[in-house]
Amino acid sequence: MLVIGYVYEDKYGMFHMTNQLIGADLNKLDSIELLDFYTNTPDDFYSFLEYYNVTDYIFVCDGKRMHRFVGFLNNNYPIRFQLVDTNQILKIGHSTLSSYNLRKKFPNNTALHVKFEQETSPIKDALQLLLTGHYPLNTKGNQIKHFYVENKDLLNKINSSVLKNCVINSIIFYDRCTTDILPELFPVLVNFHREKETIEYMNLIHMNEEEIIEGMKSFQSNGEVLNNQITNGIIDYSAVMNIDRNQRLFYFKDGIFRDYSKNYLITNNFDEDFYVLVNYLSYKNTRMTTPIMRIFPMVINISALLGKKKMYMVTPYNAFFTKEYLQKHKDFKLIGFVIDDQYYLYNISLNKNYKVNKATLLLLEYYLKNKIDSIELQKYIPNKLESFKEQFYKIIESIS
Repeated sequence: MLVIGYVYEDKYGMFHMTNQLIGADLNKLDSIELLDFYTNTPDDFYSFLEYYNVTDYIFVCDGKRMHRFVGFLNNNYPIRFQLVDTNQILKIGHSTLSSYNLRKKFPNNTALHVKFEQETSPIKDALQLLLTGHYPLNTKGNQIKHFYVENKDLLNKINSSVLKNCVINSIIFYDRCTTDILPELFPVLVNFHREKETIEYMNLIHMNEEEIIEGMKSFQSNGEVLNNQITNGIIDYSAVMNIDRNQRLFYFKDGIFRDYSKNYLITNNFDEDFYVLVNYLSYKNTRMTTPIMRIFPMVINISALLGKKKMYMVTPYNAFFTKEYLQKHKDFKLIGFVIDDQYYLYNISLNKNYKVNKATLLLLEYYLKNKIDSIELQKYIPNKLESFKEQFYKIIESIS
């Protein structure tokens, strides 16, 4: 079985699959699901192709990083991987596509490419995730997204079994090197030394477990957010709170660590298989992640984005108008702010604020806590509760 996949490689080296066709030959090709390079590893990719009994895979891509990825696949999996550019010029393999008009199946989708290129640089967000360890809970377990490598000599120490289990759009940050390098590793390669200014701008800080828990308790009791240093995050937050989810690895000359601060050594044997590393990590007892632990880094980050040392927030997991809060995880995209006696709704996914009145924020809190039909609200809005609720739902609909 043959598969042809069209991949756009953006200016950061990130892959975006725009089409994927399968068939017994070039004249019988049908669409199959696209591959998400941000959530799938090379092993996932191979398992997917193995399910379809694929023997040959042809990438159509103009990017430079794709050469390294195809080389890695050919060196580690029994499927024949080939590469041609969008002009159908063969780059890797022995493809016979020259007589086949690919442009009929893969039109040049300029608008889609522009969309990819307009997206914010992934490097800043990746740096913050790498240094704090605060990854979204929906990230798959034991799937490496980011590496820190102390110096360029250690790049060759990354075991192929580890690379097979990192996401395809993973990033390696290599340090102590003033020049850019390009080894035969398929992840995106970023010179950590050249990102010092970005890191300084984030103003990440160290906090110990007791300090973090104290900040959580203060926030949970009344919604107060104190961020005196206007920091965007806490270095090694997940490791300090013992909730590391194995999405990052740190290669120092004295071993592989699970944190940037080098407090948690995994092994000093660089040749360990990936699943041996996972077993080492599993021996350490980890906390069950509570909702407040999940959102506290977000709370700190939002206050920094707004440049506020002190503010109040309304979320499902802290007290404000009502002293009750949720104890279980809940998906939500709206929260409330109180800044200098002004009230706001904030859409997390859109990163937008909307100025509202106090009643709207009150209704938001009860809405987030699944209590909007509670008779308790009557004491706040005794006569016009239903009309206020009707107006509230219109506001929610307009900003969601």
